[in-house]
Amino acid sequence: MFILNFKVNGKKIWKIIVAFLIILIIALLAFVIFRIFNSAKSNSISNNPDVIEISSEEYTNFLKKSHEDIESYNGKKIKVVGYVYRLPDFSTTEFVIARTMVINNPRSSVVVGLLAEYKDATKFETGSWVEATGTIKIGNYNGSIPVLEISDIKTTTAPKDEFVYLPVD
Repeated sequence: MFILNFKVNGKKIWKIIVAFLIILIIALLAFVIFRIFNSAKSNSISNNPDVIEISSEEYTNFLKKSHEDIESYNGKKIKVVGYVYRLPDFSTTEFVIARTMVINNPRSSVVVGLLAEYKDATKFETGSWVEATGTIKIGNYNGSIPVLEISDIKTTTAPKDEFVYLPVD
């Protein structure tokens, strides 16, 4: 017959459990701090704090807020990504920096965007993706609307998710 006899030292077990919990808490704290700083870096507006960078997630919220309260956005510098969209009645210096907004599902969508003015707007083909920086001014297109007066623009690739979604109230 084989008999196993072992003695449990309660003080040592508690020391091991406490040490394990302390290591776990330190690791968790380090992870949280890393995520906070990494998130702050990825969500930073840009190298220039005077320029508001409009992300895909905030695109429709920005459009809604800027149309509802044009005065508070008048004179603000923004950076935005979208595709070039034109209507027949636009001048040669006008186009919309557009995104496709999903209403219920990808088959139910509408084009939304920010009217933009740029002296060499004809250099950009309809449907091409651009990244534009400029200043919001109050313009007129069937009423007062925010217009982006572009100071810097370049072609870019489409974002990972080309769609935007309904604004959050």
